[in-house]
Amino acid sequence: MDRRRRGIALLLPLAVVVVVVALPQAAAATSVASKLTAAKQELRDARQRLRTAEAALAAASAAAGQSAGEKESAATPAPSPSPSAIAEPDVDVRELTARVARARRVVRAWEKRVRRLAARYLTERQMAVWERRGDWMPIIEIAAAKYRVKADGIYRMMMRESGGNRFAGSSSAFKGLFQYWTGTWAATWNPWRRASIYDGSAQIFATCYAVSKGFGPRMWTTTFASQY
Repeated sequence: MDRRRRGIALLLPLAVVVVVVALPQAAAATSVASKLTAAKQELRDARQRLRTAEAALAAASAAAGQSAGEKESAATPAPSPSPSAIAEPDVDVRELTARVARARRVVRAWEKRVRRLAARYLTERQMAVWERRGDWMPIIEIAAAKYRVKADGIYRMMMRESGGNRFAGSSSAFKGLFQYWTGTWAATWNPWRRASIYDGSAQIFATCYAVSKGFGPRMWTTTFASQY
């Protein structure tokens, strides 16, 4: 065990230590909820702009059609209009058609973003429930799929390191589900370093990320070889 811990401690320079800020899954879900709310408002605005553009195009098309019909039904021949006068209605219709097409692309883009954020929000809400229950395997499966590592191996490592107790090692320098040394956890390699070292989901995602990058044998010198 001491050998494994020395390996983790020596992985990254001791100087790279930052203040750790707690960011549980509930807070992450709240952040996504805010983004989802903003995206829905953008989608409503985009749809309103599309409706306005479509109405303008319909009006311009109707006006152009009416003008053409009046010219054909006129009893007295009228002087030929100038080329610019002939082209003007068509130019307006083309511009408005292009505007409608752009507005539709914007609407589709925001619809896609809203769907993506809604799915993420539901996932993170569910993850918050699992976190409160200490039900780690579903979270491991999500993180393992994201980073293409073995979920069963990550689970076995966790159980060997902490027994599934996210507060394991609270009185030592090695803490959490995967027994990170505090300096290693806070270093720049870790995308979740600003989360609490006791945030179980953050440790799971960080560990799957580390394994995917080939850090497993160095960071868990005994556990990785025997459990993963």
